[in-house]
Amino acid sequence: MKKETITMDAKLMFLQMRLISQLHNCNHLETKMIQCFQRRKKKF
Repeated sequence: MKKETITMDAKLMFLQMRLISQLHNCNHLETKMIQCFQRRKKKF
């Protein structure tokens, strides 16, 4: 019983980590895009 709960927790942790990393990557890309647009506006 204990082993099963541990593996379930590990799977949940893994999924959470993946979600967090994906969200972080999305936010990072968004900030990069915003910076690019701001730089372009300054040039014009």
